[in-house]
Amino acid sequence: MMSLNHPLNKEDFINSGWQEVIENSERKLCNIYYDNFRRKAQEIKGAGNNRQYAVFEILQCVTVAPIQSDLDIAYSIFSDRFTDETIDFLAEIVDEVSDPELQAQIAEILWFKDKKHNYRMGQLAVDSYLESAKQLANPQKWSRYFDRIKKSLTLAIKINYKPEIVVDYIDDVLNRYQGQDQLWLSVKLHELLQEEKTVNFLLKKQILATSKYVDLAYKGAIFSESNGEWEKARRWWEIKAEWHRIEKNSEQLYKSKILAAETYIKEAEDSLAKHPTPYSKASHDLQKSFEAFERLKSQGTEQERQVINTKLEEIHKLLLEYQQKSSNELITIYSEFNISEEVELAKSQVKGKQFPEAILALALLGSPQKVLDLRQIAEKDSLLSQFMPVEIKNDMGKTVARQPIEPDKAEEAVIFDMYRIANNAHRCHAQAFIEPARKQIVLENITEKSEEDDKITEKDLLQLVINNPFVAAGREYLFAKGLYAGLIGDFITSTHILIPQIENSVRYLLSSRGAITSGIDNKNNGIQKEKYLTSTLYPSQYPEITSIFDEDTLFDLQGLLVEHSGSNLRNKIAHGLITDDDFSSSTFSYLWWLTLRLCFGIGILVPQEIVEESNPWIKFAGMFKDDPLFDEFVEEMAKNRRELDEEIAAYEDSLEENDAA
Repeated sequence: MMSLNHPLNKEDFINSGWQEVIENSERKLCNIYYDNFRRKAQEIKGAGNNRQYAVFEILQCVTVAPIQSDLDIAYSIFSDRFTDETIDFLAEIVDEVSDPELQAQIAEILWFKDKKHNYRMGQLAVDSYLESAKQLANPQKWSRYFDRIKKSLTLAIKINYKPEIVVDYIDDVLNRYQGQDQLWLSVKLHELLQEEKTVNFLLKKQILATSKYVDLAYKGAIFSESNGEWEKARRWWEIKAEWHRIEKNSEQLYKSKILAAETYIKEAEDSLAKHPTPYSKASHDLQKSFEAFERLKSQGTEQERQVINTKLEEIHKLLLEYQQKSSNELITIYSEFNISEEVELAKSQVKGKQFPEAILALALLGSPQKVLDLRQIAEKDSLLSQFMPVEIKNDMGKTVARQPIEPDKAEEAVIFDMYRIANNAHRCHAQAFIEPARKQIVLENITEKSEEDDKITEKDLLQLVINNPFVAAGREYLFAKGLYAGLIGDFITSTHILIPQIENSVRYLLSSRGAITSGIDNKNNGIQKEKYLTSTLYPSQYPEITSIFDEDTLFDLQGLLVEHSGSNLRNKIAHGLITDDDFSSSTFSYLWWLTLRLCFGIGILVPQEIVEESNPWIKFAGMFKDDPLFDEFVEEMAKNRRELDEEIAAYEDSLEENDAA
């Protein structure tokens, strides 16, 4: 801060021209004020008015602090910027500030700096945040509007100051829209009221009308379904279910959960008619539906479980049909030394599409190399490798893997080379296709968006991983955070988050198929240890793994994560063997892309044994479809049946003749 002979006072603030800056701001938001205060400070910097410049310096410090939802974190970083002299100045001017957005920010800083003795500033912040929300009210640009409402309510509850005033305002907004606002404001307001601390406080105060909110949530769900807004409809059914949980109505809670799961099936039907890759999208929808119903089985009665089993069988049949048809929608790719055509192809597949369509198109952009093709290439090179075996060295020149040359290890040598070839193919695929498409999506959905409300965030990926067969419950936010980090090119974050979660997902899927994914270490007092990918990804130790991933995807995961002749990323990450610069390798982009595919259910096989609970004969369906003798067998059975029918008819005729005699 600029040093002055005398501290700033209220007159300095009034005479600074701050109001003109506020009036000329296109939106009444602190981040807008910050830019305008900064420009104003630059204008007057050389004019010699040090006191005016000092005022705008302080206003910049006030408005640069972001609005935080968690009041225990709010301004913890920025409070050190405010000296005692600055705090005294802010305390002197806070009541002179007529703009609620700026006043709320100043009042909260003062409250935060002295919570015990500045209760009035907490009250003023509650009132000002609510007024700022009213000033920003716009269902189309709802994010900042909602943030101010949330800040007002959270602080009101924290200091026990008139929370009913904020709740009444929320109530008015919800009644006004009746669940029919075009975007997400009403959904977010319901979810705000349902937060644990909030709902407990409001129930204690007896100012929570759950029955009315149940009705509003129902209206929102029906309206969203009628418009084909399936994600929003699911959120509304989940909101309705949560209100039933709060009012302890378990029957209606379960029914609402069922209706939420049903939206995936309806979305699949809609996808067939509207989506550019209909069967791929519908397959993904059905997989999420399958997972949602499967998770509901444990919550229902025996009769309800039987109904769900029947539903799972229906979903399974459709899923198999759609998955077969979706194979024709995969984008066929090729690679040459000049990849300019491939780059343009990749961009064209995602350009101009809505984010959900674009991210699915990216997931469908090619596929892992086929194991059969890799084997053919490796076997062609096998003769050369007998004389020149491949050695793989790390950045320090140390040999970390060596191709076997012993005659009795010919198969191991081929597999070694297959992982090495696949590793090179991963980098080529990422450079030619994944990265151009990813950057195009970021350009259109983040970089070029001027409003924060329109930019893609982690929350947009959260919906992808909810009720996801690859994602265990309670891991959704971690996956969303990892996928978002990779989307914006932060592969350091994405890799460190996603690799452990992939490892857990493999154990989760194996456990769902009856495998035991932990062992007891008898040498260490019987401690139970979870199995690592070095064992869980291999059929020799876990045969069930072949029922989870298709052959090509499983081979890709092995090479990427644990094979020394592949990328071995899991072990390198675990042992700190990757440098900052290493993360610029396109291999990490490929790992992110493969995880994205798995979250779309691409490469994951249908859990057949779950469906067999409701129909044990399903396991035999189609078992003879490729048998060349099956048609002859059917004809022989039909012939025997005709002969038997003739014998029975002759026997019955003879009985009738004897009776007549």
